[in-house]
Amino acid sequence: MVLSLPIKRITTEPSIPREYDVIVYAEGNSYYAKSKNGTIICINSPTKCLQEAINYGRSIYVKGIFDLPNPVTITSGKVIYIDGYISSIRITDYAADIEVVGRDKLDFHVGNLYIDGGAAKLTFRNLFINTATIRFGGHILFDSCTFKYINLHGYEPGRTAHWITFLRSWIQNPDGNGIDMRKAEHILFISSVIAYNRGIGVNIGESWNIKFINSILEGNQTGIAVSVSDVVLEETLVYANRDYGIYIGDFAIVIIRDHSDVRASSKDIDILIDFPGSTLMIDRISIIDSIRGLDKLTYFESNNPSYMSKNTGRATIPAGATSVTVNHGLICTPRKVLVTPLAQPNGYIWVSDINNTLFTINTSTPPPTDLPVAWYAEC
Repeated sequence: MVLSLPIKRITTEPSIPREYDVIVYAEGNSYYAKSKNGTIICINSPTKCLQEAINYGRSIYVKGIFDLPNPVTITSGKVIYIDGYISSIRITDYAADIEVVGRDKLDFHVGNLYIDGGAAKLTFRNLFINTATIRFGGHILFDSCTFKYINLHGYEPGRTAHWITFLRSWIQNPDGNGIDMRKAEHILFISSVIAYNRGIGVNIGESWNIKFINSILEGNQTGIAVSVSDVVLEETLVYANRDYGIYIGDFAIVIIRDHSDVRASSKDIDILIDFPGSTLMIDRISIIDSIRGLDKLTYFESNNPSYMSKNTGRATIPAGATSVTVNHGLICTPRKVLVTPLAQPNGYIWVSDINNTLFTINTSTPPPTDLPVAWYAEC
């Protein structure tokens, strides 16, 4: 992929900043790499010069545009400063202790970043990355980075994308989903924005311990879709322009807390539960206006007054009557209703006609005086 970047062409040979061992730079179609002590490492081959510069020193200063036919490989113990553009970077084979830093105010620093093979202890700062793909690697920090698309797709348990933190980062894909996640573990987004994505903001499946804190998740279709995964949203805004704020598929656990806000624009369904077997938990200070499909949940818990999942109360069967109807106030059709008479009944008591707003308490024998009862209902 060739990108047109606003990088000034080098007209004089740059000096090597003191903190770097090697400089590699481009001038027109000429490429040059030399060490801090003046040793010429390579000339006139972009891939060779960049790769040999990386292999030669621990700290490497990259200046200019390197549009490479093949990825350059970064090995362990390297610090790379990119004042320009590298089309493709590969980090594999258990490479570790690597830091890659970008210069401010460039359109792109890296075209494609590929991490696999158990690479670990990696740090990326202040970079514009077109596409990042992480298959098997972990203990990775992206700090103040911008992406078009992120693909976290592991292989199997023990060989996953894991322990990855996105801090103050931005993901924006006008062509599709912002993030696709499969077989990923312990992924944390802090003060990050996943927005202006044409498809789904974050699409998560078969992934565990995924957390968003003080972040924004937005998609044209859906803000976040979750299946066979567990996700926590804290102080996070989830927004969808077209479909649903949160789409919950099968066997998902979604916890929403600490002033989170879930919104959907067109369909007015903030959360849709589409398959059975999932868990949803909402605290009382999060903002959600509409939920559809609660009857499909295996477990629902909320202390939000608008979305009560448990409730208690008292009712009275009038003297001479055989039933009383109770408004339970829950967001769902209760799965469990317990009734305790508070005086000696003349017959047995049971519950019938349970729906999403009411249930009926019945007695087999009309009481001679009012019969008080206590009830408990839960989703």
